Amino acid sequence: MNTVSNSTRLNLATNSLDWVMGHSIKQSLSLKNVTANQVSLAPALSSKPIETLYIHIPFCHTLCRFCSFHKIKFNEQVAREYFVALRQEIRTVIAQGYQFNRVYIGGGTTTILEDELIKTIELIKSITPIREISCESDPIYFKEGNPQLLKGLVDRMSIGVQSFDDKILKASGRFEKFGSGLQQAEYLNRAIEIIPTVNVDMMYGFDIQTPESVSQDLQHAIRLTPDQITTYPLTVGIGKNKKKAGQLAGNPNALWPQYLAVKNTMAESYNMEFPWTFSRSFGDKVENKYVLDGEDCFGVGSGAFGRFADQFNVSSFDIDHYIKRIQAGLSGTCYTKELTSKSLIQHHLMMMMGHGILDNDLFKTHTGQSLWQAFPIELSFLLSVGALTKDGNNYHTTTEGQFIALKMFSGFLSGMDYLREQARDLPLQQQSIQTA
Repeated sequence: MNTVSNSTRLNLATNSLDWVMGHSIKQSLSLKNVTANQVSLAPALSSKPIETLYIHIPFCHTLCRFCSFHKIKFNEQVAREYFVALRQEIRTVIAQGYQFNRVYIGGGTTTILEDELIKTIELIKSITPIREISCESDPIYFKEGNPQLLKGLVDRMSIGVQSFDDKILKASGRFEKFGSGLQQAEYLNRAIEIIPTVNVDMMYGFDIQTPESVSQDLQHAIRLTPDQITTYPLTVGIGKNKKKAGQLAGNPNALWPQYLAVKNTMAESYNMEFPWTFSRSFGDKVENKYVLDGEDCFGVGSGAFGRFADQFNVSSFDIDHYIKRIQAGLSGTCYTKELTSKSLIQHHLMMMMGHGILDNDLFKTHTGQSLWQAFPIELSFLLSVGALTKDGNNYHTTTEGQFIALKMFSGFLSGMDYLREQARDLPLQQQSIQTA
């Protein structure tokens, strides 16, 4: 009875959180008051490296039903013109004094033109020191492509499988594109043999899933022994993508028992870094960082976002327009938005919840405020629903708190969907291109 009561209380709490976050996202991530950027990229103001250079490759052979990322159907001529412009933007960014610790290449399908991807990575390595290069990929690349060409260039590959269950693969349109679960397992085995660090992206929260089937799905991934497994709840979103993803999603209240299945299944062989990210606990230590670990990020390419200091940057979501901007010597960033201190510390709260500890002294050093000064309402809510336990001036997340952090992360992903939706509708600045 007590377990049922706790589950009901948690569902009420997370449903309320979903509503609050949806309202907050539409306010804090609105692009109504962005500033148009019609100039060349300004020199870097600091010699301190920005943590991540994010590079977007917006091309796919086919388009997945639930994916809201910026992408178009592959056209080789357009894609090659795009890569030329992309490398020019990267040269300009480095020439203006920007430095980075890591590169993360996302899409789209990043490996859609191997030769262009290799040229881009080789350029980066030749003009600036980089600690790690991560790249996204689909599973079938390791059947149809030449991944051995990436040895020595890509340190970490994140491979989107989402599920090994053929029913889910068919419902989401991925079976026809990438093959059956057994076939994708074969492709992943090849990836693990070639790439130093491999992450497998899995997803749960589909309407046909149960905690038992979620566990079975993850056991398929675990048997392959990848270095990292990332488990995302299916994000329904708050904008136009809500209808598409909503056709696949199950009851939101089913996520809690499914999360428990994820946590329990992963516990034997993998350590939880976040409630959505697990690194293997066997063999050599896994040396990588999750791309959304709260650090600053500079985005290049059409459809890229960037965030450093208190500024959010938006690149053009029109590929032809992006190419023309770069050719005209303009910054790839079309619009900027100033972020409020409240939205920044709320993101900080999500990351602290994900890490499992809210360190008051560390937070105060970083922000100048104590946890209670910054989050009086949030902490009261989290304590009342059993998400936190107090330890002196600090707080630790409970299992319920981990789930709430996961829901916060899911809300963050919804916010990114909402930003992309708005960015596609921002007016193109043709006059700035013509007069540059």
